[in-house]
This record gives sequence, structure tokens and C-alpha cells, in this order.
Amino acid sequence: PNSASWALLEEDTLPRAGQMQGGTLLILRGINLVPGAEPEDMVSMRLWITADRIVSTEIRRLTQTDQMIGEFQAGQAPDSPGTFVFELIERLRAAAEPVLDEVESRVSAMERLVAKSDRHAGRTERGTLAALRQDAILLHRYIAPQALALDGLVRTAPPWLTDVHAMREEAEAFRRIAADLEALRQRAQVVAEEISLAATERTNEIMLTLSMVAVVFLPLTFLTGLLGVNLGGIPYATEPWAFWAFCGILAGATALTLWLALRLLR
Repeated sequence: PNSASWALLEEDTLPRAGQMQGGTLLILRGINLVPGAEPEDMVSMRLWITADRIVSTEIRRLTQTDQMIGEFQAGQAPDSPGTFVFELIERLRAAAEPVLDEVESRVSAMERLVAKSDRHAGRTERGTLAALRQDAILLHRYIAPQALALDGLVRTAPPWLTDVHAMREEAEAFRRIAADLEALRQRAQVVAEEISLAATERTNEIMLTLSMVAVVFLPLTFLTGLLGVNLGGIPYATEPWAFWAFCGILAGATALTLWLALRLLR
């Protein structure tokens, strides 16, 4: 049908499955395993499936389909459309699991670093954490609807689907991957909040120190400014002991200010 033809040629697609006149439209996403590519940049695979034929389109090459083409050429082709689709989905899931494990290990490493580090997280750590959150979000964007698409495929059970139970297990596996990605995103968010809280606490400590210094020097500044005016009439200006007495007053004022400040902080 024309609607299926248009769907097979779409450039930006999300995973979905739907029954149409004469067949099934199935759109999947696979991890990009091309050297140098970002794994979260998942490649779209569009399938039109009938009882005796499969039509597939790709805008970019998908490593898993290249592997299956090699097996076809070697005489190891699946014996039915249902077997082909199941093997393809199985390969897509097998390629997604190591990427999930890598993201999880990186998030765990950031959690340990933040938990035991005796210094505040720098720009490098914050950049790494932001990249991890972005990876988890982008992967979840395609993995979650892929699980829903496979669930829909199981519910409709088209005639070419020979092993509904196995397909249900694959759908459950993708659902677990999606749940793990959402959990990783939340864990990364918690780490980011801890880093932000630590930075806020550090800023508050610096501001408190500056405030303490200002409080201590405020009476000293007032007294020295008052006696430093170039006017006559300053008491005891001609007495030799006046300077040392004034120093003692400043020391006493400093000690009193420090005592009051420390008492207020307790």
C-alpha cells in the first residue's frame, strides 16, 4: 500500500509496528556499531513483512543487517520471514546490551568519584556527567518505543510470526533495557545535584569567610578612619603613650568582634 511505501522512505522515524492491508509495517532502531560513530546515534531499519516476503530499507548501513546479508550469501538464510525478523531483533538487542553496560559502568564510576573525592568536581567531571545523561536520554528515546512496538507485534500476532513466546521475551528484554536507561538517567541527575550542592556549599563557605573578615575589620576601619581625619581636637594627640593605648583598643575590639562572631556561628 502507498502508506507503507511512504513509511519505508521516511527519514526520521521512531520504532513502531502496525498491521496494514496485506502485511505488517515494522520500524526498528539498532545501535550504530560503525567505527568512530556514536552508539546512541541509532540507525533506523524499516521492514514490510508478508507471509512470503520481506522488503527492507535503510538510509544508513546497519551492522547487524550486513552480518545477516553475509550469512545469506553463505547459504545460511532463515527459513521463514518470522525467523528472519526474530533473528534481526535478537541481534539488535544483543548489540544494545553492551552499550547499556558501558553507560552503567561510567555512571557508577562518577558516583564513586563524587562520593569519595576530597575535592569538588571540576569542569571535566561536569562535562562527563552531562554527556552520560545525554547518552542515556538519546538511547531511551528509541529503546522505549521499540519495546512498545514489539509488544504491539505480539498482541496482533500476524500470521508470519511463528514464535510469539520468543518475541514476547525480546519485547520484555527491550523493556528492561529501557527501564535501566531511565534509572541511569535518574542516577546521573542525582550525581549532578550532589555536585551542584557541593559547589553551593563551597560558595557559602567562601562567602562566610569573607563576611567574617569584613566583620572583624569593620570596627578597626571605623576607629582608624575616625582618628585619621586631618582636624584638630583629637584627644591625647600629643601624649607619647597614646599610640600604644590606641593599639590596645584596636586589639581589644578585634578580640571582642571575633568572640561575638564565633558565638553567633555556633
